[in-house]
Amino acid sequence: MLPISEKKIDTLTGNMNQLSFDTTTDSQQYNGPGNAVNTRNILSTPSKYRGNRMQGSPRNPNVSLYGNGNGEDSKMDIDGISLDGVDISKSPKKLPNGFYEKAAHNNTQRVVSVCKMYFLDYYCDMFDYVISRRQRTKKVLEYLEHKRAQNMSDQTLNMEWNGYIQQEHDVLRKRRLKPKHKDFEMITQVGQGGYGQVYLARKRDTNEVCALKILNKKLLFKLNETNHVLTERDILTTTRSEWLVKLLYAFQDTQSLYLAMEFVPGGDFRTLLINTRYLKSAHARFYISEMFCAVNALHELGYTHRDLKPENFLIDAKGHIKLTDFGLAAGTISNERIHSMKIRLEEVKNLEFPAFKEKSIEDRRKIYHKLRENEVNYANSMVGSPDYMALEVLEGKKYDFTVDYWSLGCMLFESLVSYTPFSGSTTNETYENLRQWKRTLRRPRLDNGRPAFSDRTWDFITRLIADPLNRLRSFEHVKRMAYFADIDFNTLRQISPPFIPQLDNEVDAGYFDDFTNEADMAKYADVFKRQNKLSAMVDDSAVDSKLVGFTFRHRNGKQGSSGILFNGMEHSDPFATFY
Repeated sequence: MLPISEKKIDTLTGNMNQLSFDTTTDSQQYNGPGNAVNTRNILSTPSKYRGNRMQGSPRNPNVSLYGNGNGEDSKMDIDGISLDGVDISKSPKKLPNGFYEKAAHNNTQRVVSVCKMYFLDYYCDMFDYVISRRQRTKKVLEYLEHKRAQNMSDQTLNMEWNGYIQQEHDVLRKRRLKPKHKDFEMITQVGQGGYGQVYLARKRDTNEVCALKILNKKLLFKLNETNHVLTERDILTTTRSEWLVKLLYAFQDTQSLYLAMEFVPGGDFRTLLINTRYLKSAHARFYISEMFCAVNALHELGYTHRDLKPENFLIDAKGHIKLTDFGLAAGTISNERIHSMKIRLEEVKNLEFPAFKEKSIEDRRKIYHKLRENEVNYANSMVGSPDYMALEVLEGKKYDFTVDYWSLGCMLFESLVSYTPFSGSTTNETYENLRQWKRTLRRPRLDNGRPAFSDRTWDFITRLIADPLNRLRSFEHVKRMAYFADIDFNTLRQISPPFIPQLDNEVDAGYFDDFTNEADMAKYADVFKRQNKLSAMVDDSAVDSKLVGFTFRHRNGKQGSSGILFNGMEHSDPFATFY
């Protein structure tokens, strides 16, 4: 059997609808005599346009197909628009007023970026699809040639071919569809945020399991958070890091925004701390090293979190850390939250507190856990406790990405002794301790007077919880600290973690709150109250029904593409579809 040329495969993939293996017709042969692949009207088009020699689209009867003057077919139709009669002297000689200001505006810049990514992705994906379709067509033709050699009838060959054509039609139809809410089966609720809910869900056509965040447009509009959500969504579509939770789909309707994230089943780091109370030194070092990798991946995208907490770090099925929730559902990045906390920080200046007195580790633990138990919405309230937030953020001063290092220092401290460095008997006292942090940050001591932290551990913590000028300035500086002398950051994800989730199946949500349980629901009382209050204040007509450049579908969720353009590259999913 002679091989089929790539040029003829191109023709087949572009015009395969009329291809036939019927030898009784007046046929045109591909690949010369002896080739068994006979076609009927290979280049034919739907009957409506059969008189047009350019296949696949109607031709303007007033436009010639011979645009190059030498009798060869042009490969594209000419618009027929002439510049005759256009007076170029009347073109504007200067840009309209305010052009540069409008061009430099953040909204304009984002639209420009979305347009660039749209066209870049559109053509990359289209090329990928065409190449993949050519490969599929070639394999089908080779298969049919083989069957013809085994004396398969023309009727059966045509049935096989038509079946393949129908499959390609189905692929094209699915590629044109945008994701919708009804495409997902809701399994159970796994989270509740300031703007909506998080559900464990399954996409019906692909069986992909995901965490589907449903965000209320009314609330986002009321709190001016739409730009934050768009920025977050842009970041999530950009990342390829294994340390960050990935976005699978993003879409919207008139009432809600939907973000389908990869489901990370092991619960959050807060749950791990609650179950263990505190960690062994080696285990704490493992987790904080992975947290630094995750936060660094975020920083490399040019983004600072500002409000990191143990709840932001999830544990995947293999026990490794992933960073999530960049303010999308819980509103942690909200300026309103930080402003409210700043006001509270100012208010405690006028309150009287007993002189700071160093307490034992066990006493500090009891006070901290009692406060968390008594204030059920301690971690979920809009104006929460500043246990992990850098002081310069609360004070409204200029800050940089190293404020996230402060937060990680507080989490390392808590991991080792089961209370945060500035925790007090009340939330107000915690604010006061933070305000006086240089006086209240103390190295914990055991009952026998020995330090609870090794010298290298304490040195590391005090280089994280520090003034901006004295704080570690980069991830490279972090890795060079003596505290990480035994850690190889390049092989962290190959190490067996201290804790590996015990999961029954891929939809096991046992490590998350049970939203049918009253005790778990009580944690979100403040969130529900605030949602209801804001919803009543927002007029439906004031909600923007369409956010430009929001819809997204990851490459593996597409149909008919093999990813051949990106095989062998370090990042296998450099683009995805934007609408």
